Amino acid sequence: MKNLVLDHSFTPSSLKKINQDLLALFAKEDPEESEFLQLATKRDECIQEYLSEIDDEIKQDFVKAEIEVNGLLVAGANELFKASLNQLSGLVRGRKAVEKYK
Repeated sequence: MKNLVLDHSFTPSSLKKINQDLLALFAKEDPEESEFLQLATKRDECIQEYLSEIDDEIKQDFVKAEIEVNGLLVAGANELFKASLNQLSGLVRGRKAVEKYK
């Protein structure tokens, strides 16, 4: 997820800051899922507020651009989930190995 682009020509400055935080999170070696959830929730609230403030013309363009970004975020969330699952599987295997040698 290193080449992730979350901003588009309709991204307001308030959303750009949240997007930067998300990019920084994805760049970490072992990102925290709880931090992702917090940022995704904050991002959704920001978008909902922005949508209530803009004209219908801009709204359509913004929503189209955000649908693409949303797909990228879903892919990022899936990567975090898979990484967590792999980590958990490794812990379970390690625990079984320890039990075997007791």
